[in-house]
Amino acid sequence: MLEREQESLVIPSRLNKGAQLTPRTESLLKIDGEQGALCFDQAQRWLGLLSPAAHRIKDAGILSTERTRKVLRPWIDQGLVQYKVFYVRQRGWLWLTSKGLKYFDIPLRYYEPTPATLSHLYAVNTIRYMIAVRRPADTWRSERFLRAEQHTPLQESKPAHLPDAELIRTNDTVIAIECEMTVKSEKRLEEIVFDLAANKRYNAVWYFLPPQGKSAITTAIHKLPLEHQQRFMLYNLKGEVYTQ
Repeated sequence: MLEREQESLVIPSRLNKGAQLTPRTESLLKIDGEQGALCFDQAQRWLGLLSPAAHRIKDAGILSTERTRKVLRPWIDQGLVQYKVFYVRQRGWLWLTSKGLKYFDIPLRYYEPTPATLSHLYAVNTIRYMIAVRRPADTWRSERFLRAEQHTPLQESKPAHLPDAELIRTNDTVIAIECEMTVKSEKRLEEIVFDLAANKRYNAVWYFLPPQGKSAITTAIHKLPLEHQQRFMLYNLKGEVYTQ
C-alpha cells in the first residue's frame, strides 16, 4: 500500500517539456513581433548576437540551423509563432501569431508577410541587426510601433510620412531610418524627403539604399535648403557611407 502511494507522488520526468523562456529567446521573439517577421537566417544571427556565450558559437555571430530549430520549435508547436517557406530553396519566415503577440505583451496588430513585402522587410531587418551590433545602447522603434502610435489631428488632410524606423540615441537625439529598395517616382521621393525634412522630431535622416537608387534620392535632397540637406546621410545596404 505504501509503495503505491509513493508511486503516485512521482513527478513525470517530462512534465516541464515545452516552450520555456530564456532572455535570449524572449528578446528574439519580441524583435520578431516588432518587425513583423524575420527570415530564418536573420533569427540565427539574432540568436548568435544575443547568446550569453557568443564566443563559444562555432560560426561567429550565427547560431547553427539545428540549434535554431531546437530553440524555435516549441514556440511553433504551441501556436505562438508561425513558420512558412514562400519560395522554393529559400529560407522560411517566422512571425508571431495573434496568440504570440498577446503572450509577449506586444500591443500591435497581427501581421502576415506576403511575397511582395519580403525584399524590403529583409533589408530593414538587416539594418536593425547591423545597427544593434554597432550601436547596442541605442533604441530601435519599428514602423509598426510608430504607426500604432500615430494620431492625425483632425485639421490635417493626411498624416506625416512614417520612416521605416526611428533610432533613439543615448543622448536622446532621434534619427529617422529609411530603406529604399526600389526607385520611386520623382514626385513621390520629393514628398517623402520634404516631409522628413520638415519633421522637427528628427535630428538626422539616414537613408539605406542600393547604388541604383542613390542618384534619385540625392536629387530630391538637393532641392532642400542647405541646413536641411546636411541632416541627411546616405548608406549602402552594408552600412557604408556613400561618397559624393
